[in-house]
Amino acid sequence: MNHILVQAIALESAELTAERRNPESSESSAIQWAAQLFCVAIWFGLATGLAEVFVLVVKKYSLNQIIWFSRDLAWMAPLADTFLFILVAACLFVAGQAWAKLRSPRIITIVFAFLAFLSLFLLVPILHNSANLVLAIGLAIQLSRVAAARDYRFHSWARRTIPLMTGVFLVLAGGSLGWRVIVERRALASIPAAPAGAPNVLLITLDTVRAESLSLYGYSRPTSPQLERLATAGVRFDNALTTAPWTLPSHASMLTGRFPHELSIGWTTPLDGKYPTLAEVLSERGYETAGFVANSTYCTYESGLSRGFAHYEDCPISFGEIVFSSSLGRSIANNHSIRRVVGYYDILGRKTAEELNRDFFDWLSSRKVQRPFFAFLNYFDAHEPYLPPQPFYDEFRSSNEPRKNWLIRHSLRDGERSNKREMSAEEIKIENDAYDASISYIDHHLGLLIDTLSDRGLLGNTLVIITADHGELFGEHGLFTHGNSLYIQSLHVPLLISFPPRVPAGRIVAEPVSLAELPATIVDLLKIDGECPFPGKSLAHCWNHPPEEGITGAAPLLSELIRAADLPASYPASIGDMKSLVFDRYHYIRNGDGGEELYDLVSDTAELDDLTKSNQGRLLLDRLRQSLTTILATQH
Repeated sequence: MNHILVQAIALESAELTAERRNPESSESSAIQWAAQLFCVAIWFGLATGLAEVFVLVVKKYSLNQIIWFSRDLAWMAPLADTFLFILVAACLFVAGQAWAKLRSPRIITIVFAFLAFLSLFLLVPILHNSANLVLAIGLAIQLSRVAAARDYRFHSWARRTIPLMTGVFLVLAGGSLGWRVIVERRALASIPAAPAGAPNVLLITLDTVRAESLSLYGYSRPTSPQLERLATAGVRFDNALTTAPWTLPSHASMLTGRFPHELSIGWTTPLDGKYPTLAEVLSERGYETAGFVANSTYCTYESGLSRGFAHYEDCPISFGEIVFSSSLGRSIANNHSIRRVVGYYDILGRKTAEELNRDFFDWLSSRKVQRPFFAFLNYFDAHEPYLPPQPFYDEFRSSNEPRKNWLIRHSLRDGERSNKREMSAEEIKIENDAYDASISYIDHHLGLLIDTLSDRGLLGNTLVIITADHGELFGEHGLFTHGNSLYIQSLHVPLLISFPPRVPAGRIVAEPVSLAELPATIVDLLKIDGECPFPGKSLAHCWNHPPEEGITGAAPLLSELIRAADLPASYPASIGDMKSLVFDRYHYIRNGDGGEELYDLVSDTAELDDLTKSNQGRLLLDRLRQSLTTILATQH
């Protein structure tokens, strides 16, 4: 391989010697070389970007997989690749002034062909990085031989086809942006008239916010004063449980009323159309529907959660999204060594709570027809890496030690996540400080959101539901982050429901409840006629018919981590489904390998004492196993 490169450079040496003897010829040659260099860079950039779009579209629609890219991929990828290739060309141009041997047309072809092939191979996750490099270099050298044999024709053809590819790029850009406008207008035109006085609905999810870290639930630090204020206007649920410890199945349950094992969802598999979503049901009853999500991995249009929303804002058009649309740009941006050098650890293009609020109110102001709305807002600021802005971070910072940003070592955008990390107690405390400050930042903007709704005269006729999709682990059971267990820190989430006409103020519900009951609850509180299209019962029974003291009639609450063929092998559920039941004061866990755990959530809130070997535990296990079998048999 090196021998071929040396030969290519040697072939140019004689021509370069002749150029030095004739300065005018040399100057003309340099200009020609620069024009050729940038022409080749632009051609390969456009061609690579368009090829990436083709590969990803085939992958998405033929395999029905989530590919984690913006809807604007069609024009962002060619733009990003062209920009990156032009940057490389500029570097080659500067280097070529100092080392004339780099001006070889063959070397130019090898460099850009290598980048093009590498970009495409990066889209094939089964290939190792070393294999990607070897294949890309080998194919680039072979292509350079063909191009060298037909040098004039190749570059002439490249110049002629650049305008054609540019035209394709412009058509894709216009089509991508224009099609969404057309689809939204059609959706709005098909909405029937709503009943007079129908209330609005606002469903808010705080991504990765566990109840344990909220002052709303007794946490010692003032992380959620605005939520505390909001709780006085409605019902606070002290024991709300999510159906899954990660984003996609949890949100899907909140929108369909179904449990993870009933849904199509996998690690890279979206929600299908088998069951109606809350947005679809409300749209059919005259509601204008809109979603505003900051989780650009599992809440985007690809996830299937956007079904039924006439307007849906997920990945913003931003520099970060443009960079991520290119596989090469994505690899560079996610390189941990580069991140450490530049000191940047955030997710490129992350949408903040402030931006989410702005987008929501911009949409509210732009509506042409005043009809009831159903809006879904997903805040993402408390998700790793926890990077709260000032002054929130200083308010919760308890150590002067610098953060090591442990949780950025695995790329969030590639779905990688380690189950266990070696972190000292001090390092965990530093991460917890940042997490708490991130929650406080969201809480602040939630207060601004509610105040603005009130100022606009909308709050009095709006059903507001605030919850979280799942919790987070900070070393409990040796685990970090989420999606890797069914311990209570991953499942216990906040839940507030406020609607002055039909929800009592200042009420606290201690009874355990499931987020899967939210769709039925919303339909009930809106007093929609006809049979409820969602399973489960309305949570209104918790305040209309509360259980008598000491008596519980609640059924066991199910949470799941479902095994999927595309689940990383490092995850516990990769060897089998994990199930969890919370019943009365007990938490039963059946792990993927069949092992069982049982905890008393009242006397052992941290779940440190496994009761499965105790006499009390053995008496409960048979009952809980039977309950789990019955629940799974009745849900289909």
